[in-house]
Amino acid sequence: MTPSLPNVGAELAALDARIERSILASGARLLTDTIPDAPSVSIGCWVGAGSRDEPDDLAGASHFLEHLLFKGTAQRSAREVNRAVDAVGGEFNAYTTRESTVFYLRVPATSADMATELLAEVVTQPRLDPADVEIERGVILEELDAALDSPDDLVFMRLAEALYPGHPSGREVLGTESSITSLDRDVLAAYHQRWYRPANFVVAAAGALDHDRLAARLGPLLGDAGGERPERTAPGEMASADVMVERPIEQAHLAYGWRGLRDGDPDRYALAVLNHVLGDGPSSRLYDEVREQRGLAYAVTSSASAHSDVGSFSVYCATAPEAVAEVRSLVESVLDDVVRNGIEADELEIAVGYLTGSMVLGLEDSGARMSRLGASELARGRVVTIAEALAGLAGVDDASVRRVAERILAAPRVTVQVGPGRLRDAG
Repeated sequence: MTPSLPNVGAELAALDARIERSILASGARLLTDTIPDAPSVSIGCWVGAGSRDEPDDLAGASHFLEHLLFKGTAQRSAREVNRAVDAVGGEFNAYTTRESTVFYLRVPATSADMATELLAEVVTQPRLDPADVEIERGVILEELDAALDSPDDLVFMRLAEALYPGHPSGREVLGTESSITSLDRDVLAAYHQRWYRPANFVVAAAGALDHDRLAARLGPLLGDAGGERPERTAPGEMASADVMVERPIEQAHLAYGWRGLRDGDPDRYALAVLNHVLGDGPSSRLYDEVREQRGLAYAVTSSASAHSDVGSFSVYCATAPEAVAEVRSLVESVLDDVVRNGIEADELEIAVGYLTGSMVLGLEDSGARMSRLGASELARGRVVTIAEALAGLAGVDDASVRRVAERILAAPRVTVQVGPGRLRDAG
């Protein structure tokens, strides 16, 4: 049984009162979580455009821009940007997803003004030097080659393609060799001009800060008001599929995938519980059956992801080629059982305790708090409060878990195997 977490709900819910939200004159949305005694400040900018917003010939443009924005601004070289962050012991990074491109800094609280100015400058005033475009083109092509050479990356690339056939959501965030080769400076500059506008920005910050002061300082730095947000078309229907990718490697990499839940779906808390019970951690059914009881895989996991209009649920493991048939049988037996019979009372208690405890641990630093605000605002147009999340978890029962299991796991399924040719006879 999971240990009780006394007063966690009240203590966490009290943190909601520290969150402030405003819309700047430019149209950018600003959210802050004030932590008065924190030694650090984290500030990030969520640009509401990612790989699914690219036409086919611009595949990878969002990620390409992410790289280029670190190559210098109209005022500073890349070295000067890096030195400004290094001089205060900070960190500056970015990532690209299917629906966003995110830039964020974490610095000592005394350097909050510097971080604010630097973030705005990098996002709105990139240098986009043609020579840098060529340098980063080579870097990204190497990154794409590395992903294609990695069987655990490749299995999920092929899984996404089959889950969202013919749709940008099924395309690799990095783009394709053809698209990356063809992108030039002018095209990337136009892409930046279109999407990197205040109306498409969410700025989130957490730490020892003052909301009004940050708003006043940030407002003039983000450029003129205006801009647009992407209009998106949801993926069409998918069919069950079994995909084989032959590779001369020692292990067979196996992934199952289903269409999941969109961001904000009422069943999302039940899905989080289901995910934990099935494969999210060492107490899960799949981990116990596949690794602990039979030693057939080093790791076996499940995961859920959500986007604005659709999501996915997946199971992954790597095993010896001769064990694929047994592993597939075990995995499918575990999945069928939870659809038919639901979960046990102790599994529900443990899962809810884990998810609640994870929420506690996820609020330990300014970066995690910043990310919670930015991601939630961009996805839903509001922050999901801690009180709301706790209530959602508390409302999960066996019936709701069984309902979401039937909803997802009984739907069309994609199975992808990456490995040696003899895998074809293993299932």
